[in-house]
Amino acid sequence: MATAPKHLRFWIVAIALALASPEMAVQAADDAPAWQATLKLQLDDEKKCQLAAFVSVRELPAENVGGIEGRIRCLDGREFDFTRQKAHQKFDIRLCQPAVC
Repeated sequence: MATAPKHLRFWIVAIALALASPEMAVQAADDAPAWQATLKLQLDDEKKCQLAAFVSVRELPAENVGGIEGRIRCLDGREFDFTRQKAHQKFDIRLCQPAVC
């Protein structure tokens, strides 16, 4: 059985990855918790922040059903701390400013 030349194998792999990427992105979006979409919309609306990454996330104790807190980073480099005590509440979003001693 003959194998394809190296450059042909490269293009076959590149095309396969390009075709798979949109499906992977959709699957990742489907797997994300609903609170992430809510936070993303609230950040865009209130702080004009396009979410780049979650720096940290922590679920609050069981008595705060749906409670969550953490830190996010915007595409422009700003960072915000966020908290939500219960699932039905809006997020409290505060600009993260490093403390200098």
